[in-house]
Amino acid sequence: MLVQTSESKVNMLAEDDFGIVYLIENAQQFWSELDDVLRVPSDGSATLSMLDTALRRFVSLCASYHEQFLQSPMQLEHACNLLLDSELFVFHSERMCELVIEDVKSKTNPHSQLILYSVLLFHGRRQSNFIRSHKHWQPLIPLLMDHVLVEINLDTEDVYLGASSISSGSGSRSSLVVGHIPIEAKLRGLGVRLLYEVCRVQKLSLYDLNVFNDQFLDNLFELVEQTRFMSDETLNYSIIKLIVALNEQFMVACLSNNQHSGVKEPELQNRVLTVLISRLGSSKTFGENMIFMLNRASRSAEDLCMQLLVLKLLYILFTNKATSEYFYTNDLRVLVDVFLRELVDLDEESESLRHTYLRVMHPLLTKTQMRSVPYKRPQIVLALESLIQNGNIRDINPTTKRLVERCLGGEWCVQLRRTSHDKEALNRQGDFRHNSPSHDIIASTTQDTVSSRAPTSPDVEHDPASKALSSKLKVIKHHRSRLPSPRSVKASYMRSSTDSTTSLAAATTTSSRQREKASSVDDVTSTVTLHPEKSVFAQQPRPSSSSSLNIPPTARRKAPPVPVGTTNSGATITAIATSASTPVLGQLGKSNKLVCRQL
Repeated sequence: MLVQTSESKVNMLAEDDFGIVYLIENAQQFWSELDDVLRVPSDGSATLSMLDTALRRFVSLCASYHEQFLQSPMQLEHACNLLLDSELFVFHSERMCELVIEDVKSKTNPHSQLILYSVLLFHGRRQSNFIRSHKHWQPLIPLLMDHVLVEINLDTEDVYLGASSISSGSGSRSSLVVGHIPIEAKLRGLGVRLLYEVCRVQKLSLYDLNVFNDQFLDNLFELVEQTRFMSDETLNYSIIKLIVALNEQFMVACLSNNQHSGVKEPELQNRVLTVLISRLGSSKTFGENMIFMLNRASRSAEDLCMQLLVLKLLYILFTNKATSEYFYTNDLRVLVDVFLRELVDLDEESESLRHTYLRVMHPLLTKTQMRSVPYKRPQIVLALESLIQNGNIRDINPTTKRLVERCLGGEWCVQLRRTSHDKEALNRQGDFRHNSPSHDIIASTTQDTVSSRAPTSPDVEHDPASKALSSKLKVIKHHRSRLPSPRSVKASYMRSSTDSTTSLAAATTTSSRQREKASSVDDVTSTVTLHPEKSVFAQQPRPSSSSSLNIPPTARRKAPPVPVGTTNSGATITAIATSASTPVLGQLGKSNKLVCRQL
């Protein structure tokens, strides 16, 4: 390629494989030339040779100018889409794919290989059956692995893929190329992406997987550690995705092979696990970035597939004794947060992914350091129980119920749920006692009993006036307990007229027994309280129990206080007469008496 420089523009001359020299001055001319190359006669006169020539001219033109006009991945993808949307692939895709694969195996020009591999990648994303074709990709896998193993200086590779826009002082925008990416670096990144697509879609046998030897896998893990500080994380994440895809291939291949041979431990034949065990102390970036990728995954089809692959590798790491504590405790806490979020946020269409999360959660909480770290365990129980609640109004997947019950059956969860259930039972018992209809009556009776028994001072305890007053109240309570309650009298009037001769007596007897059994404070309509400051007993009215039984009280007029005696110190003792009179209780003090109405 020849470059001619003038005062205002740069003329680039390039000669393709057919001897055609192109003079490209700007990007507009480049894209116009691509359209002309892909234009096929519409009258049907195009031959297969013309179609093959058009494809190779397109590849040659892109390979000559990709460093100038196809610097960013979006530009390269747009050029490949022009080819895939043209008549060459719309009507002759099978022939064009055969031609591209043949040129990949025969051509050694890295620039042409970059364009050819890019065409295969974007065509495979459109047509998944092409990626599944074992015949097409088996000869290409060793070539792609060679591009991945190329030694490249990381300082020259860690540059921006394309042009960035910056703002000048006048407000206009101009493009600035940050750095030049070697063609070997581009081919390595493209090779990793193609290998991932093949391992993600195809089902390889153990014989096919022999090409991925331990040295290649060890180089992949080492490449993850080397690229951890790169500003562009695309290569690092692509290598991790390739590793987890290879892990699934070894899992499936070993499982199907062991079913015939009878081997009970298929993970021993998993080369990904074997290599990782040998690098436990030097592959921490792989585990950290794998959790980071799981945390940042979106709801796209590609990310959903990546989550499944990562979760399968996590399951193997958690259930294997040698790798159960491979992750840091802080990383496991982040993983628990991710599990809580995904279990709740996943929709019904992603039920299989939710099942995978549940399968991995059990060993995460029972096999790793989280078995002794009580991190968000109540939230975990709540999230798990929410998946199987309300079975009467919605359908619950049997697999989901089984996996949730297995997670809740862990030792950490059994103790937690037992403690929480005991607390709930105590709370329910407290609510029942608090809301009981006899709560106020029992509390009042207890308070009156304690206040009547507890002396306030030694002087009052040995006071003969207080002893006489206490005996008087007992007699009042004894006579009042024989009177029928308004509720029982009302019930007796509502009985049948055939039992009119015994209805009133039965009601009176029943009411008396109920009041004596419950020790209701309604039997005494007045109580005596002691004021320590003045050493004076005062009789105060108490509310009727009919209010707690929802029976309207009868209208009574409050009687004025009546002096009943004096204490040794000269204080006056007063009492309020009740509506129901009682017999004279005797003389209290020297000259004062309590007059009560006859029953």
